[in-house]
Amino acid sequence: MNLQQLTYLVALDTHRQFGLAADKCHVSQPALSVQVQKLEEELGVLLFDRTQRGAEPTEIGTKVIARARLVLREAQQLRELVQAEKGEVVGELRLGVIPTLAPYLVPRFLVSLTAAYPNLRVHIEELRSEEIMQQLKDHRLDVGLLVTPLDDRQLHELPLLDEPFLVLASANHPLAAQATVQPADLQAPGLWLMQQGHCFRNQVVNLCGSASPTGAVTYESGSIETLKQLVRRQSGYTLVPELAVLDEVDNNPLLKRFEAPAPVREVSLVVHHGFVRTTLLTALRDLILASVPARLHAGKAGDKVRWR
Repeated sequence: MNLQQLTYLVALDTHRQFGLAADKCHVSQPALSVQVQKLEEELGVLLFDRTQRGAEPTEIGTKVIARARLVLREAQQLRELVQAEKGEVVGELRLGVIPTLAPYLVPRFLVSLTAAYPNLRVHIEELRSEEIMQQLKDHRLDVGLLVTPLDDRQLHELPLLDEPFLVLASANHPLAAQATVQPADLQAPGLWLMQQGHCFRNQVVNLCGSASPTGAVTYESGSIETLKQLVRRQSGYTLVPELAVLDEVDNNPLLKRFEAPAPVREVSLVVHHGFVRTTLLTALRDLILASVPARLHAGKAGDKVRWR
């Protein structure tokens, strides 16, 4: 048994297809298949059921794979510990970002990150908050970029931003005539919402309470951009985080700020408590903060809206 075999085992569990797992491991399919079979022969058990659709772990296979993930993580942490002691930012960064944050924040710092640390391989995936949390615990992700607080003892949060909520109203909506808004105004009919499962929706509902949908149409979107277009081309209003409208916030009269203390969402870098690459985490934090206006940095005045 060796670490390479365990790597193939975990890859096959992740992708459930020999060909795809082999591609991700940069080996041929026969090579991966042979090593998995050798591991099964050594252990004397069948770890995967082979089917026409791919591979499914057996009951004992599921237990072995879970242990293999821990072994691989411990081995990786040994490498990371040495790198951290040397002050190096190298290796791989697996970053999970929530969809309501990724398109507005990642492009601001990604080029700077890869330019500053050319020996760092960066893999970014858009996932919902619960998925990021679980994958951090399973060591499938190194760092999460999501909305906090999470109140999870297994995870460590490093607050970055206090991002204000704003109201975007259509030109014919009563809110468009107001200079500012307050939470009580959000009882007005015409609210467009994100679909279930997004932390941003939970925050909006917590902030708005029982606001009414727009007319005879109910459209729960998975995209802030869709909500913005619905307001601009149809009617009603929606809530948006400031990063989603950063380029127009100072010159669009249909964007309304809340009266102080403004509601904000706390954005943090989140890692497992066993994470040891502090140099990488600090570098990532500094690059993100440098990429956004200082008024959005954590610690400014605001009323944090929870999503859990």
